[in-house]
Order: sequence, then structure tokens, then C-alpha cells
Amino acid sequence: RGMASAHVARCRLALARPRDAPGPRASTSPAAPISRDAPRARSRRAVVMDAAPASSSGATTDENNEAFAIEVERKYDASSVSVETLRETVESLGGVAKGVVTFTDVYYDTPDAALAAKDTWLRTRDGAWEIKVPLQGDERERRSGGERSVFREVEGAGPCLRELNIALGADPEEGSGDDVVALAAAMARSRVAPFAEFTTRRAKFELDGASVDVDAASFGHAVCEVEVLCAHASRVPDAEAEIAYVASRLGLTPLTDSGGKLESFIRRNCPTHLRVLVEAGYLKPTPAR
Repeated sequence: RGMASAHVARCRLALARPRDAPGPRASTSPAAPISRDAPRARSRRAVVMDAAPASSSGATTDENNEAFAIEVERKYDASSVSVETLRETVESLGGVAKGVVTFTDVYYDTPDAALAAKDTWLRTRDGAWEIKVPLQGDERERRSGGERSVFREVEGAGPCLRELNIALGADPEEGSGDDVVALAAAMARSRVAPFAEFTTRRAKFELDGASVDVDAASFGHAVCEVEVLCAHASRVPDAEAEIAYVASRLGLTPLTDSGGKLESFIRRNCPTHLRVLVEAGYLKPTPAR
């Protein structure tokens, strides 16, 4: 398959609403207290970039920084396979079951969705800061709402502060001292606050070096995501080939009638964000059929 050793693969599949899980929440309240990077439901991705790609604004990132990774993913029809069938398939192919975890994502933006307008997505996952930024010049597929096929994923309060400053037109180096305090101050100045929150229950598997994650979103959405993290933009084609290979082995069907979790949440609960994403050309007014 020609897959580089630096790649880390992950497949996510959401099939059912978890029992007694909290429903969706679209928040317009002030920004929640910012926690330091807390233990996460998934292990931290220590993917060292051998030459960091440029951000969407044209600013460059630090080389060899573990905070940066390129996320490549495709989404598939969750109804094409059950969790039990997936487990049996994975084990028959030599993979293993890795247990179940639950985590909560909170997404942040300005009241007028300034980050969404730039296809930039700031979130916490169980208190740990992440931001997704589109690769510069990658216009092959503009579908978004956090659902672009290729993102640069940044982790940690300090790196997220830099990317937030870039996205909002501030000095990338603005903010000093404690990273979490500086991020909180920058968010307060720009009125960046939570706009979406939901919980996911994930059953984890591994196959051929790929992580296979079965997700159940708290607001009832189902989606299968095959994801590969790679260390450099030149490896994106390899990552896409790996995704196709894993999906083929698992018998997954490409998604045609809805988006991923965040896009679906936005369509149901966040009219301002949906309007901005449609006007920017990232999403169609209605899901693709």
C-alpha cells in the first residue's frame, strides 16, 4: 500500500444514540472556564512533522512541532455495518478490540461565526484544546462544517492561541506567559464562546495499524469516518490510499445523504453558522443526496 510509517489511521463509526446520553446543546453563553489540557479519551498524537505546512492564512508553523498533524478523512454510511459485525470483521482480519471510551466536545466561535467563515474549528475534547485549520491551497473539496477531507490539526493551548490569532487577524505572537491564561484572554477580547456541545461514546478497535472507532453521538447522529493522520502534506495521497484500503477491507459504503457529527449538529441547532458556511461555499443549503 506504500503507506509511510509516520501515518496513524483512525476510523470512526456512529450507529446508535447512547442510552441516557445528554441531548444537543447550542450555547450562546459566555466562554466557559478554560481548563488546562486535561487527560483525553484518546491518547495524544505525537506526530512530528518533518516540514510543517503553511496555515490557511499563509503564515508558517514551527517545524518538528508535535502539536501539528495533518488529518485526512472520508465519511461512510453508518447503516452499512453494525458494531457487532465490525468487531467480527476486525477480529477475523487479525485486529483487536480496544475497549470503550466516552468524551465531550465543545466548539467555540464568535457570535458572527468568524472562525467558521474561515473553515477554522476551535474545540476542547474533555478539556484539551485543539484547532483544525484547512491546508493552504487545498481546495479539492470544500465540504466543511468541520468536515473538510484534509485539515491541519493543532493541539495544546499555546499552538491553538497562535492559530486563533491568525484566523482573527491578530498578531500570531500576541499573548505571553501562561498559555491557557493567554488563550482565555484572547477569546474574551474577541468574544469567542461555546456554540456547540455533544458527547460521543466510542468503541475502539485496531486493524493493520489503523484505529477503528465506533462512535455514537449524544444527539442521535450516525456517521462512519475513516481518518489518517500524516506528518507532511506530501503524504496526503498515501493517506487517502490508506483510507480507501481500510474502508474496502471493512466493506464500508461512501456516505451520500448527510455529513459528519459537527455538520449535522450545526444543521439542526446553529442557524448562524449554517448561513455563514453556505454563504462561504463550504456547505450546500441542504445535505447532499
